[in-house]
Amino acid sequence: MNEHQWIEKILAGDTQRFSCFVAKYQRMAFNIAYRILENREDAEEAVQDSFVKAYRALPGFRFGSKFSTWFYRIVYNTAITAQCKQVSSADYNDISSLEVTMDETNNAMTLLEKEDRKEIVQLVLNKLPQDEALLLTLYYLEENSIDDIRQITGLTLSNVKIKLHRGRKRFYETLQVTMKHEILNIL
Repeated sequence: MNEHQWIEKILAGDTQRFSCFVAKYQRMAFNIAYRILENREDAEEAVQDSFVKAYRALPGFRFGSKFSTWFYRIVYNTAITAQCKQVSSADYNDISSLEVTMDETNNAMTLLEKEDRKEIVQLVLNKLPQDEALLLTLYYLEENSIDDIRQITGLTLSNVKIKLHRGRKRFYETLQVTMKHEILNIL
């Protein structure tokens, strides 16, 4: 059964089918919210609010885009709204956030033995500015198209491309710094 049929059944009164959407999209929804809010509890709350909003707005879904794109846009907006309500003194452009502490890196041999590639990628993503980490996650890990990302974030197509380019560059630089610290710890 495709998403269009699921939505029709939900709108016809089979509300239990909405749990299929929850199961299918909750992980990525959490990743989006967490990248924006940087707090597990706030991200979980934003995701829960987003599912409620999506359920209530489902009759207005026009099938002009994929359900996931439409829903992730709701998650993105909900998380941004929640972030605006928070009092935050964090400066996301602070280059010092790219520095790796000794506690984070331990030594390279332990890291290579215990951590797989996915965890290393997450470590580096966590050090990037949240908007770049979110775009890289959406594009590379969740395999959304640039147009899907444009719809989710509300950015222009060229802005998505520019931010992805900058994000890839910063990811590579941060990975180099992380690995350099690991190599120095081995020596």
